[in-house]
Amino acid sequence: MNEGLFDELKKVLSIIEEYKKDLETLGTKKEGFKSVNMHIELAIQESEEATQKIIENIMGIVSILKENLRIISEIPDTERKEILMKNTEDVIGKLTETLTLLEFQDIVSQRLQKISNFISEIEKEILKILILFGINRETSDKKKEELKEKLEELEWKRDVSQEDVDDILKQFGL
Repeated sequence: MNEGLFDELKKVLSIIEEYKKDLETLGTKKEGFKSVNMHIELAIQESEEATQKIIENIMGIVSILKENLRIISEIPDTERKEILMKNTEDVIGKLTETLTLLEFQDIVSQRLQKISNFISEIEKEILKILILFGINRETSDKKKEELKEKLEELEWKRDVSQEDVDDILKQFGL
């Protein structure tokens, strides 16, 4: 009877050891989260900057074309004047339509921001698991209290800084 209990205990300890290894490998994934978030933020920023420049260029071109329309209106040759005015108005219309189509950029940016926030939340949850694991594993009451404070702070914090991540992982020797 004791042998069966001993075997079961060995199995449980083996499972616990596997979870321990899995938790320790989670700590190494932090760089991946950091890298993905950095690339998403960079994509958002570059996309917004490019869109802003395109909008500025289009607005500048429209302004020049409107000035051209004013000058064209002074041309005495009616036939050429009408052709130039129609063509210029068509170009202004297409540029205005292009401005409207650029609204997709805002939607893409919002989606990327949601993805970035989701990744940050996953990272935060992983850190919580690591802290809980550390609290249960820690023998020093002082260290346990520090980890509990970190956990509470993490619960209330919206964004987790890289310093927070590094600090928590250092406590685990990772």
